[in-house]
Amino acid sequence: MRRTLILLGILLLGIFQVKAQQLPLYSQYVENGFLLNPAMAGSRMYSPLRLSLRQQWAGVEGAPETQALSFNKNLGDKCTTCNVMGNPLARRNKQRGVGVGGYFFNDKYGAVSRTGLELSYAYHLQLNRRRYGKAGTKLSFGLGGVFYQYKFDGRDIPVNDPLYTGSDMVTYVPDANFGVYLYNDDYFIGFSAAHLFESSVKLGDNIYTDNIMMRHFYGTAGYTFHLMDLIDLEPSVIVRKTMNSDLYYDATLKLYINHFWMAASYRSNDQIVGMVGVSYNQYYIGYSYDHYTNNLIADSSDGTHEITLGINFDIPNKMKRESRMRERRAADRNFSKTKTQRHKRKSKNYIFF
Repeated sequence: MRRTLILLGILLLGIFQVKAQQLPLYSQYVENGFLLNPAMAGSRMYSPLRLSLRQQWAGVEGAPETQALSFNKNLGDKCTTCNVMGNPLARRNKQRGVGVGGYFFNDKYGAVSRTGLELSYAYHLQLNRRRYGKAGTKLSFGLGGVFYQYKFDGRDIPVNDPLYTGSDMVTYVPDANFGVYLYNDDYFIGFSAAHLFESSVKLGDNIYTDNIMMRHFYGTAGYTFHLMDLIDLEPSVIVRKTMNSDLYYDATLKLYINHFWMAASYRSNDQIVGMVGVSYNQYYIGYSYDHYTNNLIADSSDGTHEITLGINFDIPNKMKRESRMRERRAADRNFSKTKTQRHKRKSKNYIFF
């Protein structure tokens, strides 16, 4: 019986081995999509540093916790003549060449934890404007090498149990992820696959050999409607599937207003997500709350909380100037300032995500 419980504990990184995701969910996938798709490395005009903290089923002992610290940048030459109009908060890139990135992550679910490091490489191709209808449309391909450490906390085994060793059970597993990403200032479409090796995990003398690290597939898409200079609306969707699971999706509607944004998502397994965020110069913070409408475990919890903190580096001066101009045009319409007053007004802040 104890051996069976340990094997079940190994599976706790996913809710179910067959019907659910083994990798963590992220409600703010639009803002930090690099965690799911290595082809997004270097796809922004700046270099984003992001810290994501997620507590699932808050208040339930042993519930999943996830932390991820990521950074990526484009190594190609910056385009000094590109038009940076478009979604001021997405700011998808028009740089050419190579993108690199990496992130450190830690997942813990009950007695089982998964810690690792991914290093990613992406190459961005410029596409034909006539065919894709938008200048600056890019197609990138990305590959990520991942190294996992799986650990079972030995303190969860009673001292009088025959399986007690007095120490943690640890194993190391290499893996890889792959992604494709089509994007410009108006839309994005992405596809990625994780756990390409479908490795088995062995802890101590116990092994589960039925492809415990199942291959995961993600599809994302979104479009930005530019309503006014400081107001944009972005519907998006993410689809998730494993080799043996049903299809799950999140449908999200995100509204950007000046330095602030708010969003609402519906997740196909009866979850509703509310999100808010703010940017100030190069700093970013976002918060989301997941509410479960039909989940026995979640009903006894305080919901799921996710916080994303960020700093953007290497911001092009053209992007800063364009953002300030958008703010000034909006202020001109709202307050009907004279031309002389408009020239005198100065703004040192800019918006982006």
